[in-house]
Amino acid sequence: MPLQQPTRAILVCVDYSDLLAITLKYNRHHFSQVCVVTSPEYVENVFPICVKNDAIMYPTDSFYKDGAVFNKWRALEEGLDYYGRSGWLCVMDADVLWPKELPDFEMEEGKLYTPLRRMCTDLTKPIPYNESTWTGYPIHRNVNEWAGYSQVFHASDPCLGIPPWHETDWKHAGGADSFFQKKWHKRDKVRPPFECLHLGPAGKNWGGRVSNYLDGTAPEKAAERQTYMNTLFSDRRKHRNFDHEKLQ
Repeated sequence: MPLQQPTRAILVCVDYSDLLAITLKYNRHHFSQVCVVTSPEYVENVFPICVKNDAIMYPTDSFYKDGAVFNKWRALEEGLDYYGRSGWLCVMDADVLWPKELPDFEMEEGKLYTPLRRMCTDLTKPIPYNESTWTGYPIHRNVNEWAGYSQVFHASDPCLGIPPWHETDWKHAGGADSFFQKKWHKRDKVRPPFECLHLGPAGKNWGGRVSNYLDGTAPEKAAERQTYMNTLFSDRRKHRNFDHEKLQ
C-alpha cells in the first residue's frame, strides 16, 4: 500500500547505483513521482535505473563547487527547484528500504514524518527482503532527530520558509538535515506507524562513498575519504562547533 496522500520523493545518488537499483525498485510504488539527483559522471549508471523505475533524473555538478567535498544539500536544493516545491514531498536516501505495505495513517499538513530506522550494516550478506526479520536489526541510536534518510512534509508548511530550505554551505553530506528538522517544533514531529531499514553504515559516507560496493570492492578513493571523515569528527570534538565544516 502506498502513502494515502500522493507524495513525491526526491533523493541523491552519487556512486550508490548498486543500492539504488535495489531501493528504487522496492520503494517506487509508494510515490507518485521520484526524482534522483546525481552528478554528471554518474549519469551513465543512474539513468538506466531511473528509466526502468519511471523516475526523473536531475544531474548537477554543484556537489563539488567552491571547494566542497560532497555538498549534498546544494545539489538537493537545485533538484527541488527543478522538481517543483509543491504538495507532499519525501526527502530520502538512496540506501533505505520502506516496507512494501504501509499501515493506514493520516498525514497532516504542518507535521514532519520520519520513521524510525533499523540498521543493516553488514552488506556482505544478502539483502533482507523478508521484512519479518527487520526487527532483528538495531534501531539507530539517534532517535532524537527526524533525520534526512526519510523526511515527509508538505511543501506549503510555513515553517519551511523561503527556499533554499536546507543550508547549502556544508562541505559534506552531513549536518544540514539536522538543522532542517529543527524547523518543526517537537510537538509537530511524528513517527509514522512503520519502520524503515537502512542498508549500510550511517555517518560514514559524508565525504563521498567509503563503504564497499555490494560486490565487495572498495571505492577508488575510500581511504582518502575515510581520512577526511576521521579528521572531520576529530575537529568536531575539538572545536565543538561546525564552522570548519562550512564553506568559507
